[in-house]
Amino acid sequence: MPEGPEVRKYADAVHAVLAGQVITELRARTRVAKEWLRENEDRVLGRRVLKVVSHGKHLLGYLDANFYFHSHLMMWGRWQTFAGKPPGEIDRRERARIVVNRGGAILFSAPIFDIGEGDPYQKVEHLSSLGPDAIPYSRTPRGRRVFDKKEFQRRLGLPDYRDITIGAALLNQRIVAGLGNYLRAEVMFACRINPWGKVSELSETKLNCLTRTIPQLSLRAYLTNATATELQRQRMREEGKLVYQPGREPGTRHLVFRRTNLPCLRCGGAIKQLRQPTFKYGGNDDDEAERTRIVYFCPNCQE
Repeated sequence: MPEGPEVRKYADAVHAVLAGQVITELRARTRVAKEWLRENEDRVLGRRVLKVVSHGKHLLGYLDANFYFHSHLMMWGRWQTFAGKPPGEIDRRERARIVVNRGGAILFSAPIFDIGEGDPYQKVEHLSSLGPDAIPYSRTPRGRRVFDKKEFQRRLGLPDYRDITIGAALLNQRIVAGLGNYLRAEVMFACRINPWGKVSELSETKLNCLTRTIPQLSLRAYLTNATATELQRQRMREEGKLVYQPGREPGTRHLVFRRTNLPCLRCGGAIKQLRQPTFKYGGNDDDEAERTRIVYFCPNCQE
């Protein structure tokens, strides 16, 4: 599943093509959006796209006259943009198509695409309950991104979450929006947190580390496609035992995620993986009552 950094890149790409442009064609193949367009297509054609942004794993497009579109990529979805006219042939994986004079954007393989009128945070399920974005848009006068630390800590400290595991809490989009399986593993490793520890057991030091590290690693992944630093990646390139296949760049992107049985860069012990219940306690963004996900960790560094 694309996580916050990947969805932000899609939002950037769609914004670059559509923003400021007038919609000349809009199609949808998801049921709800298709029905909405059947009654409202004439009202939305000719509208100008104001901006396209992301909030966690959700992508939002704002049009003038108070219209919007929204997508969630789930496991396999992706947006593709075109500088010129998109291909006329409709791919069977296509779920939505937005065309403007100078180009267009097509949504593939995503089961969730909505279009409507009004405030999407009041209209689209789950949006209003999202926690602070791991890659915030708001910035200080010096350009530093402002993660809502107080709101993150407030949500994490709610009574409903005291007895859940930290590994599960970091996937809960109501606590922080944008973290998925690779980011939560990398964040917990950076803070030396045991994934099976309870939220109520977090020390102030570990809580403050989470608050710093979540936006830091999310931003790094957004900017560099990796959570490992360039120095750490260089070490993995040079020491063949640290990767499965020397010379393959994807193997150097992370410190624990998908590095099962490889040496930990910190202690030299073997990275492990186990399945962990994630959504048993609710607060998810895909309505599954309970599921498990593989969590990657160093048993020595994350006791």
